[in-house]
Amino acid sequence: MTDLTIAVKEILDRRNDYETAEDYYYGRAEEVFTSKAIHNALKHTAGEFRLNFAAVPVDTVNNRLEITSVSAVSENAGQYLDRVWATDELQLDVAQVHKNALIYGDAYLMVLPDGDSLQVHYNSPKTALAVYDEENPKLMRYAAKVWEITVDNNGKRETRTRVNLYYPDRWEKYISLNKKLTTNPQPSEFKPFVDEYTDANGVMANPLKQKVIPLFHFRTEMPEGQPEHIRAYGPQDAINKFVVTQMAANDFHGFPQRWALTQEGSSESADFDDDPETVGVANQPGTLAVLKGIKSVGEFKAADPSTFIDPMRVNIRAMATVTATPLHYFEPTGNVPSGEALRVAEAPLVKKTKMRQISFGSTWRKVFSFILEAQGMKEDVQIHWRAVETFDTKEAWEIARIKKQVGLPDSQNLIEMGYDAALVEQWAQEAAQRASQGRTESQSTPVQPADTAALETGAQAGEQTDA
Repeated sequence: MTDLTIAVKEILDRRNDYETAEDYYYGRAEEVFTSKAIHNALKHTAGEFRLNFAAVPVDTVNNRLEITSVSAVSENAGQYLDRVWATDELQLDVAQVHKNALIYGDAYLMVLPDGDSLQVHYNSPKTALAVYDEENPKLMRYAAKVWEITVDNNGKRETRTRVNLYYPDRWEKYISLNKKLTTNPQPSEFKPFVDEYTDANGVMANPLKQKVIPLFHFRTEMPEGQPEHIRAYGPQDAINKFVVTQMAANDFHGFPQRWALTQEGSSESADFDDDPETVGVANQPGTLAVLKGIKSVGEFKAADPSTFIDPMRVNIRAMATVTATPLHYFEPTGNVPSGEALRVAEAPLVKKTKMRQISFGSTWRKVFSFILEAQGMKEDVQIHWRAVETFDTKEAWEIARIKKQVGLPDSQNLIEMGYDAALVEQWAQEAAQRASQGRTESQSTPVQPADTAALETGAQAGEQTDA
């Protein structure tokens, strides 16, 4: 197969899996039925009741994936990255990339030229794809983007599929001949898409200075990403079933089914709707209900709610186990552990989140290095993340003190505590200026760097808060 058909077929094949991951995250997954009769009875109400726990494994990781700053070696590069990082649009792109990479397992960022600058765009894995070399799975051979457009065909508006292939040296553009692609698309279904940038074959030279593929791939695993909540699908199906069935059973609590037994040998039948002597069996004070030919009455007992609630809790715990998500995120009103017990409970989550930081951080380094290189600054980039572990205030500052004692620089310590890298640098510069001025009070009192003062002040504040 050609690169064109490989890319289009792969994107079409993966869409179902991505849409399934999306449905489970947003609570749109259909209820699974083992009986056709029950499916017919409940299919119209199954979507009305949703307790969507499958989103919890995604959100707990995503809430801890926070980039505090991006830094470079040289001052000029660092200042430029500070300006880039401060833009609201990029902050939104970062949040969107992290969330969707966890939901789908894959997410893409496209960096395209826009005059003398670059434009950064998030791309869904339902429309974009990175194809890697078979011998070296870390080497991207080319990238593809597939999307639909509306064209005019002899006065009629019709849908066509656009395909762009991105190579390091060239970009190729295609458009489908038919309205809908087949499940196994062939090259004959496409023709070159010719515009002001391409030649007659729909090919143009890569306009980027670096001559690299402009698509950056964020993934939870290698070589292919997996949805963060993929192991929650089964427990969520069970939870859906228990909730919907319980809601159906609740109708019997509000409107219970009643029964009446006629006397043995009696030929009379009680019509509770038409017989004037039996109408009004309602519970009204000062009335007497006369039921002709009736030996005894009663009602069918509704299903015990614990029949559904207890198994549902079992499946919630199962979801927490298989997704390495602490149980207290599913039951926040329960007994939330603290101190050492909290760290033990969250250890699997912390480890998983750090692996996502490594994977996503590697791609972010490529993105920002690419942006710097476009400005003529070729150097390495560091991504600074907010601490993943959960600590109380006093404990966090105590750990910071210990790190300082073993030699961790104060600036790095403060960054790990969540302070902005640019602010930490500003503090260090101010401290250096004060030290160089040789003020009189510094002769009797040793000059205390601003970042060290922040560490000690924070520790004291933590102690006062806990007290």
